[in-house]
Amino acid sequence: MLKILKNPDFIDGIYNYCDSWCERCAFTSKCMNFAMRKYKENIETDPQTGDSLSEVFRQTTDIIKQIIEAKGISWEEVVNQTEPETPQVDPHKEADKHQNVRTAQEYTHLYGSFLKNEQGFMKGKGVEFQNDLNKGIISVDEAEEALAQIEDAFEVINWYQSLIYIKIRNACQLFFEENLSDFMVEYYTGKAKLTLISIDRSIAAWLVLQVHFPEKVNKITEILFQLEKLRRQIEKDFPNARKFVRPGLDE
Repeated sequence: MLKILKNPDFIDGIYNYCDSWCERCAFTSKCMNFAMRKYKENIETDPQTGDSLSEVFRQTTDIIKQIIEAKGISWEEVVNQTEPETPQVDPHKEADKHQNVRTAQEYTHLYGSFLKNEQGFMKGKGVEFQNDLNKGIISVDEAEEALAQIEDAFEVINWYQSLIYIKIRNACQLFFEENLSDFMVEYYTGKAKLTLISIDRSIAAWLVLQVHFPEKVNKITEILFQLEKLRRQIEKDFPNARKFVRPGLDE
């Protein structure tokens, strides 16, 4: 584990601003979080490891102890340090009341409603393609390409629908934290940037569905309007978000 943590190829902090979609990421070899996840998976599948989870915790504690003592800080002082008083205002809970978070929740509701009410329309599209193939209106290649576009659009929408809410809720803590350091301001700005990227990709995916399902144009337009509304609000509240450079991902 210590060898993993000291890998010089890792991009510092890249995992703080990614969408966690490792299967589609070109930077997994540069990501400490990905390496640690794989390390944990290997331990848990090793029949000779024994109590693998306890082993991970033990090793993690040893590593943290090494890092702290290397900085000249006593491990005993850290362990015996009293917990700070809980702040009267919980930024995480307060963020739930922010307009951006409420708008994101509304989008999640529209998304869920669309899937619930329109769950059979994908099957209908498959029948439509088959009929068009039989009539010679489209070729097999054209049908396969269209189905691939639809499938990819759904994957994108499904992946980002919850991420949008989670990340903007995190970012909006900026407005309720006290005595923020420059690092934390940048951190929350980066979360807003990730939310905007998630919205951009979701809008592009919904537009693909709108092309392939013109009969659903009204419902999809309503969803697109909600996403655009949220995008404009975030750009207004986080004016530096678009300019934020995520380590590795935007460089």
